[in-house]
Amino acid sequence: MNRWLLRDKGFTLMEVMIALVVLSVALLALAGLQIISIRGNSFGNHMTEAITLAKDLMEEMKNEEWDDIVDWSDDWPLPPETPFYHRVCTVTQSGNIKTVTVTVSWDNGNHRVSLVTNFADLRASP
Repeated sequence: MNRWLLRDKGFTLMEVMIALVVLSVALLALAGLQIISIRGNSFGNHMTEAITLAKDLMEEMKNEEWDDIVDWSDDWPLPPETPFYHRVCTVTQSGNIKTVTVTVSWDNGNHRVSLVTNFADLRASP
């Protein structure tokens, strides 16, 4: 007999089966991590969209007349594949300062982001 055949024993069926089980468990764990990553990216995308909507409203408020800065809300429908955003603007006044809070919520109010700023009435006398 050839010496190479005697030294080359190969893997047993049991070793191959154990290796396949270990590989399968590792691949399932990676698939679970991929799902978590996709959900996190989706949430980040919605958060970015909500912050952009809130910042846009703040910029619009900067161009308003003092008396036109009031409470209001609206719904912001976007394409069907995106969630439905709801914007609420609350205004509280203390002297010649108006504190404006813009809250954008989505996913039926389960998620929200709020931005707060102050506007001063520069027409007011010191």
